[in-house]
Amino acid sequence: MQRQETAYNRSFFYEEEENPHLIRYLADTALNVRTYYFNVRIDNVFPGRDIVNPPNWLPQSVSAHANASDTAKLFKVVLEQNPTEGTIERYVSSIHCIEDNGNHSECYDCWWSKDYQQAFFGQCLVNGEFRCYAIAQDIVAHEFCHALTSWTAKLEYVAQSGALDESYADIFGILVANFHEPDISRWNWKIGHGFGENGDAIRDLSTPTRCAQPKHMDNYRQLSPGERPRWDNDWGYVHHNSGIHNKAAYNLLTSQDEQGNYLFTAEIVAVLFYQALIRLGEHSGFSDSRRAIMQVAKTLFRRDPIRDQKLQAIKRAFDLVGISE
Repeated sequence: MQRQETAYNRSFFYEEEENPHLIRYLADTALNVRTYYFNVRIDNVFPGRDIVNPPNWLPQSVSAHANASDTAKLFKVVLEQNPTEGTIERYVSSIHCIEDNGNHSECYDCWWSKDYQQAFFGQCLVNGEFRCYAIAQDIVAHEFCHALTSWTAKLEYVAQSGALDESYADIFGILVANFHEPDISRWNWKIGHGFGENGDAIRDLSTPTRCAQPKHMDNYRQLSPGERPRWDNDWGYVHHNSGIHNKAAYNLLTSQDEQGNYLFTAEIVAVLFYQALIRLGEHSGFSDSRRAIMQVAKTLFRRDPIRDQKLQAIKRAFDLVGISE
């Protein structure tokens, strides 16, 4: 039976059954969201144990489940995904993962697994204490957006196509985290605040240089002659170079008219970037993304009285970071 609960300032749905006592599970059957605890990485136990109540759920468990639910709402309701088109059918998370290195040590990372079709959220050591990545709404949305790209554009995770994959994940992470706030001037543009170096953010769309990322193609980091994308160069500096496309998205989202009104709503931008994403391919780069967004915008705003102004704002957003057509 589905129940709704508000806890830790979050509202979420869960499943309950009597077996023989009343047990609650972190499962939302309407959105197809389920959250598990994973303590030992053994192939036949994925995704892990159900997180049950009683005992009371821990705050990080509630956050992980609520964050995945918020992501599912945006993807299913705003983007109106059709599962028959090859999109995310379920939103499964395993939290507090353990590495399979013989020592069962803590996992200091989070990722989307294409093989298991689910997200994994380990912990980060912040000021001497472990913090679960799943408590950050933008990080959870970021990882599930990697699922979105794997089902749609299937961007190759190397060099510029990999950086584009990372950027789209960041953009949707920011959209999910700020969707409740209609005033864009009040948005938080940081990804993983509290999880970066010295407790700062991992990335910042408004000012990529704060997190050691470039904000213009002039500073795009190329592979050296003969150098191939590998794990030790971050597959062609995908997390580094993504800051450029992130900055273009920030420019677009914060575009204003002469009266200082924002030209785009969060919902419109979500649709714009999603429709652009499904038009991209395995080897697409930043310029391909620009062209796809412009193509979608021309159709989306075809009856908009300020259509030309919006198209010019998109052009300017990419021009400012050196991403050409």
